[in-house]
Amino acid sequence: MFARGHRARGNECRWITFFHTPYRFQEDLCFNLWAMPSRPWVHSFRRTLNRLQSLPNLLDLEGNPPYWKPASIWEEWLYRLRDSVNTPRILNAIRRWSLDDYDIYHFEQGIDPFRNGRWARELARRGKHIVCFYHGTDLRNRGVIREVHRVSGLNLTSEIDLLPRLPAMKYLYLPIDTDELHPNPRPPDGRIHIGHAARNRSLKGSDVIEAAVRRLAHRYPVDWVMIENMPHDEALRIKATCDIFIDQITDKGGWGYGASSIESLAMEMPTLTLINPHTAAFLGEHPFVSVSSETLERELVGLIEEPERRRKLGKQGREWVIRRHGLDSVMNALYAYYHEAGWA
Repeated sequence: MFARGHRARGNECRWITFFHTPYRFQEDLCFNLWAMPSRPWVHSFRRTLNRLQSLPNLLDLEGNPPYWKPASIWEEWLYRLRDSVNTPRILNAIRRWSLDDYDIYHFEQGIDPFRNGRWARELARRGKHIVCFYHGTDLRNRGVIREVHRVSGLNLTSEIDLLPRLPAMKYLYLPIDTDELHPNPRPPDGRIHIGHAARNRSLKGSDVIEAAVRRLAHRYPVDWVMIENMPHDEALRIKATCDIFIDQITDKGGWGYGASSIESLAMEMPTLTLINPHTAAFLGEHPFVSVSSETLERELVGLIEEPERRRKLGKQGREWVIRRHGLDSVMNALYAYYHEAGWA
């Protein structure tokens, strides 16, 4: 989406992934690096190290910003070995695709293909402009990569709780394709499909959400739709069959809402999620039905019993997404940040 937005303004843009995603997201250029998180043995290695050191798999870090450092000499050894193995393919790809010839570089999650920030440091030495875009666990649980952070001239986030974690952090809404994601209601069949998507059930309160919906299924004609561990295109197809969508009832994986909620709102689905006071103050007017573990069931009953309210919330949600997350709106904000930094 960002690439499309840059190209629409007459600029050249390519995007690079470090490894091929199992979720079948669209790709452009791929480094196809060794020992990436997509490999099961990497997860097993990290879990084993954490268990040996009595560390949780997701450690909430302190500091504004928190800085990443290897948890052990073994983790440091793994990153050095990984960089050593990957160096030839990274440098060959940079030469083959002329990747040193651009003006502005976005490092998603503030991460370089080299753990020591080698490429970002070299680009900065050549006078290139560096952006780091943080999305959640990168800052909360990993920490910023010190060498990349030092050369970053613009730090962005789409997570409200991250704004105070890094000085001068700027907020940017995630762009959404409202042409591709549009209302496609199911033919009426007397049933109400209630959907939820998660990659980590504990972060969103998925088990509590599922239990609430299954209890309601004894009283109302509702069907539970759980979306997890599948390619993104398939997840969207299943999500489109839902009448109501629930994002999260915790603040463990970020405040408020994420990409999954933006998709459901764009499809004109009433969307429930926990909106805490800080998020409510930041967003101002918003279309979400705010819920907690205590209020979820009650709010669902209201939506089940009031189809007209569901339709009204659905329309308000899509209009809000177009205003806040539409590609033109997001790119206008991004280029305003470029101008403010003196880059464009």
